[in-house]
Amino acid sequence: MIIALAVPALVGCGDGTATPPPQALDIEGGWTYLGPSDGPHDLTISDDAMVYADVDGTWSSRWTIKATDNQLHHFQVTFDSGSGTYLPVGQSMSGTYEFNGSVLTVQLAAGLASYPQLQSPGTCTRDTDGVPIPECRTYIKQN
Repeated sequence: MIIALAVPALVGCGDGTATPPPQALDIEGGWTYLGPSDGPHDLTISDDAMVYADVDGTWSSRWTIKATDNQLHHFQVTFDSGSGTYLPVGQSMSGTYEFNGSVLTVQLAAGLASYPQLQSPGTCTRDTDGVPIPECRTYIKQN
């Protein structure tokens, strides 16, 4: 009789308390920065993190992926660790991305309140005058 009472208690343990992990981003893998204005670096996206690393090894940062939406091309990340004068800066960011062939364009915004609008995919520069768009980055897929 004691076993019968213990089983229902165990079955209910954890119901609704665990947050499921975010869906893997469809842009996982290695990326090399193309521009328009930050120094040369690589971006590695895994199922749970984004790691930015300077190609000369002078800085790096690791961000934990908190939420993803592949249909809307959105993600949210929080700062985990960094060394040197790393990029990007902040404690949390939301992002919008577009993947076209082997080119990835990412538009970042501080905080998790809303997603930024992606402007000028593939170039990250304004069409009117070629000025770089703040917090926009373009990458090419590594082989």
